[in-house]
Amino acid sequence: MIIDAHYHLEERMETVDRMLDQMNRHGISCIALIPTMQDPFHFGRIAEKSSAVMRKALTGRLRSAGLRMYRSLVTADGKFLVMNERYPIYDEPDNESVARVMQAHPDRFCGWIFVNPRVADPMAEVEKWVGKPGWIGVKTHPFMHRYPVAMLDDVAASCGDKGLPILLHLGGDRERGDYRYLPERHPNLKVLYAHAGVPFYRELWDYVKKKDSVFVDLSSPYLDEPLRLSAVKALGAEKCLYGTDGPYGYPDTDGLYDHGKILNEILQWPLPDADKERIIGGNFIEITGS
Repeated sequence: MIIDAHYHLEERMETVDRMLDQMNRHGISCIALIPTMQDPFHFGRIAEKSSAVMRKALTGRLRSAGLRMYRSLVTADGKFLVMNERYPIYDEPDNESVARVMQAHPDRFCGWIFVNPRVADPMAEVEKWVGKPGWIGVKTHPFMHRYPVAMLDDVAASCGDKGLPILLHLGGDRERGDYRYLPERHPNLKVLYAHAGVPFYRELWDYVKKKDSVFVDLSSPYLDEPLRLSAVKALGAEKCLYGTDGPYGYPDTDGLYDHGKILNEILQWPLPDADKERIIGGNFIEITGS
């Protein structure tokens, strides 16, 4: 079974019908949806080159410069910055939008409950949706929503008790990027770091491989194929989940999102079939219990 663990529902960029067509084309059984969190944007060639420069810096000797580039993607007034264009970030993502899609297609979509403790009670939002069909965990974004990881303490304790994983996109400073905080404070909590642990990558991998309940997904243009494969080699297939971060980046021939791009990379890797099966779906089922 193939499951995309990380996809943003953004119907202004890709309709549900188009998603379903792509899922059928590529054999994807299920997509785990996340409510959109900013106005629509597109990666052009210049943005792709800039992303590659940042990625090289973050994984090489110019790490401090890479971190500055990464932090600059979110402005002080809460905008997402892409090549001098500013896109408003939504402080309260609409979980209801994901609920509607799951209700219409319960066999094809599941959902992450998106919370932002900086502006609203995250526990109230979790309790609103937890236990209802389709919801598989909690999504958090200390980077774009600009809060320290420690603000997730109560949610993490609740998720640990309920057996729900947390999907977390780290910031680039000490408080927003503290990848040790939740695993150390909540050892029973299942933590899934987005985009192979951007912006820390190998530093984070050294930590994650020693923790039974901590994982990474392989989604997004924050990575390229060599870096994805490096994550798998460093962590083992049992620690890595297939995801896309669509509909951002990786255009298909029609200009819309190519759901097969990252998937086909994984399927062609020189790994045992059992490892590939864990990455593209088995780990997700094990972690979420779905």
